[in-house]
Amino acid sequence: MREPVLRRAGMAAALALVFHTGTVCAGGGMTGGATEITQLLNHAELASSVAQQAQMVEQNVQAQITRLQQYVTMAQNLKQVPASLIDQTLAPYRTQITNFQSLSTAITQLEQAASATNSLFGRSLTEMNTTGMSPAQWLSAYTSLASTRGGIYQQQLTQDMQNLDTLADRAQNLQQIQSQIPNVTGAVQGLQMLNQQSNVLAGEMVDLHALMQRQVAQQMQDHIAQSQAQGNAARLAAARAAALSQVNQQEQQTTQGAPDFDLLQDQ
Repeated sequence: MREPVLRRAGMAAALALVFHTGTVCAGGGMTGGATEITQLLNHAELASSVAQQAQMVEQNVQAQITRLQQYVTMAQNLKQVPASLIDQTLAPYRTQITNFQSLSTAITQLEQAASATNSLFGRSLTEMNTTGMSPAQWLSAYTSLASTRGGIYQQQLTQDMQNLDTLADRAQNLQQIQSQIPNVTGAVQGLQMLNQQSNVLAGEMVDLHALMQRQVAQQMQDHIAQSQAQGNAARLAAARAAALSQVNQQEQQTTQGAPDFDLLQDQ
């Protein structure tokens, strides 16, 4: 039902390693930003634990839906009760079923988004272990591949950024839906914990997304600056080559137009 504690710790370690070294500075390196990174690290385990908690809570919500549907079925089977009275009696139960179904959908979407984001954390840890890169080197290389080579690298970065956005949106959506259902946290075991975790998670994913956006923007600026520098260097080299060629031509013309040297005439 729940993932092993070691897996949760692994995901937390991955996030901690990736974003431990700080925010972006010129040249693609990373420095400073201790407060922002500390906030992220304090909740490094949230993405993993939210996925686990959501799975458990969703099952509890489904149990509530089943219980309410059983009440509806029992009432509908009453033969000697007028249909109008049955409908009037069942109206609140049907409303609760609809509310719980909306809640179930929101929780499932949150679980899926958290799991998708976990893949980023797991992949980053694996790649750093494989390449021996530091966290700063990994993040710089990751965004550099996307900005310079595009293609599948840009697609992966775009997908990861979208997953962070989606996770924040799903967490906020859960807050909105559960707030519209009276006494729902008391009726569904574990929902209050999930509510608290996802509320914090929404803000953390926004911060994480912003951090990666700054890294991408810096990489793009560095790439443009490098391209411009290479272009300027090529232009300068061409200008110097042209100037040298012109000097050589002038020297050749001067040599060809000079009179022959005659030692006897000079005497």
